[in-house]
Amino acid sequence: MMESLRFSIPEILSLIGVVQCVYLLVYITFRAGRISRAGLPLLYFLVLGLGFFLDLGRNYLGVEIESWGTLQWLAWSYGPPLSVLMLIQIAQITRVPALKHYWVLLLLPVAYLASRLMAHDPEHFSQWLVITGFIAGAVSLLAMWGQSRRLLESLHTEKAGKERYWLIIAVIIMNIFLLVTMLASLSPVVLAEAVVVTRTLVGLGFVYLVTTSLFRIYPRAVNLLAGPARVAALSPEDKALAEKIEKLLTLDKVYQESTYSRADLAQECGTSEAVISRVINTHFQKSFPQLMNEYRVTAAKGLLKQTDMPVRVIFGDVGFNSLPSFNRVFKDTTGQSPSEFRKSHKK
Repeated sequence: MMESLRFSIPEILSLIGVVQCVYLLVYITFRAGRISRAGLPLLYFLVLGLGFFLDLGRNYLGVEIESWGTLQWLAWSYGPPLSVLMLIQIAQITRVPALKHYWVLLLLPVAYLASRLMAHDPEHFSQWLVITGFIAGAVSLLAMWGQSRRLLESLHTEKAGKERYWLIIAVIIMNIFLLVTMLASLSPVVLAEAVVVTRTLVGLGFVYLVTTSLFRIYPRAVNLLAGPARVAALSPEDKALAEKIEKLLTLDKVYQESTYSRADLAQECGTSEAVISRVINTHFQKSFPQLMNEYRVTAAKGLLKQTDMPVRVIFGDVGFNSLPSFNRVFKDTTGQSPSEFRKSHKK
C-alpha cells in the first residue's frame, strides 16, 4: 500500500501546483468582488491546476485513458490564449475584457483540428499537436504584446499600478518559457521528464508571483460588501472622511489638476495615504486613480455634449496629463472615443 503512495520529484512538484491553484481559486472567489470580474482569473487557474493534475496522474490514470496526453496538451497550451485575457483583466481589475478579445480562445480548437488533418498515425498526431500548439501560443504571445504595450504604459505611471505592471511582465515571461519548453519537447535529445519538470517549475514560479501579488491587486474582503452594508463597515470618522473626499471632488474639483496625487488628498484631509486608500476602496469601491478618472470622464462628457471645445483642450481641462491617456480611459469607460461620443450626443 505504501509503495503505491510514493511520488517522484516531478509528481511532488505537480501536487504542489495543484494545491497552490486550489488556494488561489478559493482566494480569488472570496476577494475579487463580483463573480463576473473573477471569472477569468478563476478559469485561468482552474486550467493551470488541471495541467498540474494531469501531469500528476500521468503514470497512474494516464496509462488507462488514451486521450490523457491530448488533455495534457490542451490544459498547458491554453495558457498563452488565456494569458492574453488575463493580462487585460489584471490591467483593468474592475472590468472584464471586451468581447472582441476572446478570439484567442479559438486558436486551440483550430490547432487541434489542423493536427487531426495532418497526422497519419498517433505518433505523428502528438508531434503535430506540439507544432500547432506552439503556433497558437506564438500568435497569442503576439496578441499579448500588442495589448501590453498600451496597458503597461498607463500602469507604470500609476502608484497603484506597479504591482500589476510587474505581474503582467511575469505573465509574458512565463509564456515565453512555456513556448520554448513546448518546442524543446520535439528534440530527440530532450527527455520527456525534463520537459514536464521545466514546465511545472515555470508554472509554480508564476503561481508564487501571483500569490505574493494578490493581496495588493485585489481589494480587501470588506470591499465585497455592497450598499448599506459597505457604508456600515466604515467608522464615523471614516464616513466623515469619505464625505470630505466627495466634497473635494464635486465642489472643489481637485481632479482637474493632472498632478493631484493621493499624497495631496491625504494632506488636505489631514490623514495618511493608507487611510485615504482604505476609505476610498471601501466607500467608493474603487482605487484612487479609478475614482479620479471617473470624475474626469464625467466632466469630459459634459463638455463634449454642451460645448464645441476641441478634444485636445478638454483633456487638459478635466485633469488628464496626455491626449492618448484621455482617449484610452474615455473609450474604456464609455465604449466610444471622445469624438464618437460627441457626434452621438450633441444636438
